[in-house]
Amino acid sequence: MRSYDRDRQEWVGREREQELVALHERDAARQRTARRGAVAVLAACGLAFGTWALGWKDEPEPTVYLTERLPTQGPGTDQGTGAGAEGEGDTAPPSSAGGPPPAYEKVVDPVKGFRLAVPRGWTRARNDGLNGATILNYRSPDSTRRLQFYEVGEPTPYASLRSFLDDTKVTKNAGFKQLSLTRPANGPGPAARLTYLTDRITDEPDVGTWYVVDHRFEANDGKLYALTAYGADADGRQDERELVATALKWFCPPLTYCTDPAAD
Repeated sequence: MRSYDRDRQEWVGREREQELVALHERDAARQRTARRGAVAVLAACGLAFGTWALGWKDEPEPTVYLTERLPTQGPGTDQGTGAGAEGEGDTAPPSSAGGPPPAYEKVVDPVKGFRLAVPRGWTRARNDGLNGATILNYRSPDSTRRLQFYEVGEPTPYASLRSFLDDTKVTKNAGFKQLSLTRPANGPGPAARLTYLTDRITDEPDVGTWYVVDHRFEANDGKLYALTAYGADADGRQDERELVATALKWFCPPLTYCTDPAAD
């Protein structure tokens, strides 16, 4: 005599039916064992959660730690380009009472949230760099001077500049001339500065030879940033050094408390 196995959707004989009964009983036993194991695991999780919840109520509420800018520490040391520590003694121009120098204004970036000082009348533009990095440029009205800002991805400021120099060698920019590579010690953390000349910059006006001050540093939020000033070499180099020095003096990272620099 045959019977119909609904689970397997087939007709089976007496012997096959007995085998199926045994299989069903084995499966049922396994399911009961699995359910008991699941209940035990849920009970253990519930006990652990209850212990954590009771302990959490006794913990203090989270605290946001805000830091102030540390004082400067004096001149840095040259790291071997043979050109000397060019521009290491640069300082920002005297500040007006309660604010940046008269030709500058304090700005708080509406997207990234950092604070710095830039010349009055300069315009802001945002670009997307490699690996999704946001690059911010502040330009003079005639676009012949520029201050660039972005977050650095390398482990140290010096390593970041070395990587830049390696990339420059690969692109074989014949007009590139390195002037100095230093590690100034005038901020809350490690810093590195590269100065160089170049005869061309993509999408920038032709001003002849460009003079560039590329300063990369660790801010008091522990992150690494780059501030780079560009300008024509023909009109002197002090204005680019001053641009970086003023921006650094007034720089404050996002979500960080910084006092305004005291008037000089």
